[in-house]
Amino acid sequence: MHEKKWLAGLLGFLFMANVVMAQPNNKAPLQGKTVTTAKQQMSEHTDDLRALMLTLYEQNPAELAKSTQVGAREMTEWVFDGKANWKFDGIRGLQKMQAIELVFEPDFTGDQILALVAGIETLLFDAYGGTNEFEIPVLQDMQKHTQARCELQGFLKRITTQPPLTKPLSILTQAIASQEIQHTVRKVISRMSGNDGKKPGQDCQL
Repeated sequence: MHEKKWLAGLLGFLFMANVVMAQPNNKAPLQGKTVTTAKQQMSEHTDDLRALMLTLYEQNPAELAKSTQVGAREMTEWVFDGKANWKFDGIRGLQKMQAIELVFEPDFTGDQILALVAGIETLLFDAYGGTNEFEIPVLQDMQKHTQARCELQGFLKRITTQPPLTKPLSILTQAIASQEIQHTVRKVISRMSGNDGKKPGQDCQL
């Protein structure tokens, strides 16, 4: 009698274990031809965006003046040191795509460079499961990666295939600035695409 109860209990445990194992799990370490941790990859994204912000401020001092009276390097370092928790009054405290959208908004008179870079950086924080570039978990939600990558792909398509619906002085209408932005966004997209071996935009409905 005890043996039957023990056997029934064992079978029940094995059944529940199989059910748990069968549940879909979207979290996994990053994969790719070159093994790179999520933290390393986020750090590379951040380095690219930091360089982009510095370059754009140096090219567009009028945008820099909307946020501060200090130099381009000082402003860039202040933004990326994270003490403001990536919520800036000058861009209404917005993050991710909401911040990026300010660059397209005709009535926005604030710092477009801050809006663009802070928007992309916080979009990537969310994709990598962190609130800054340092606190990035090993296991990654690949659905979030795909979503962020597709949003960046959509942004890139928007600025390369149709004229920006913004005021003439938008950084997106300036050839050199636009090229810098496109180059950096493409690097980020390409780096993220290597995680699942897909071509940029392959699984995005744009």
